[in-house]
Amino acid sequence: MDDKQSPVLIQVYMADDDGAVREELLARQIDEHTYELLSSPGLAQNLARGDIVSIRNPDAPAQVLKRGGNFCIQIYADYIDPAVISALESEVAGELGGTLDGLFEGNLSFAVPARNGMDRINAVFDRFRERTGIEWYYANVYKNLDDDEDETLLNWWLDV
Repeated sequence: MDDKQSPVLIQVYMADDDGAVREELLARQIDEHTYELLSSPGLAQNLARGDIVSIRNPDAPAQVLKRGGNFCIQIYADYIDPAVISALESEVAGELGGTLDGLFEGNLSFAVPARNGMDRINAVFDRFRERTGIEWYYANVYKNLDDDEDETLLNWWLDV
């Protein structure tokens, strides 16, 4: 098999408040600086499984060249009971065709096909929030990642 087809771990830049912070993601290398993400990030913003990204500058966020058609849903908590995680994973898979891509302690990341529409996605994750009190977030929908007050949407999912 060609090495460029084998999965590789890439470092995705996230922030530089007190030194660069990067997240390691599984990807398929397309060419020297271009990758297809094979999982959705647990921390990095504006990315999801299936996206084609360019990483030319390791000290800047990855540039999305083409959206893969998935929303990245992130959940952050100190602890989530494994039975609750399993139930949510089953609901997301069964109702939305999505996958649990990342799990670290109480932090989860999901890839959910955008073709479901936000209303269906919201319903599944809102039920989770109602049961647990734990918030969830779309990680790849906002245009201005540096301004928490700016809720301007990218709207890439309207073309899916």
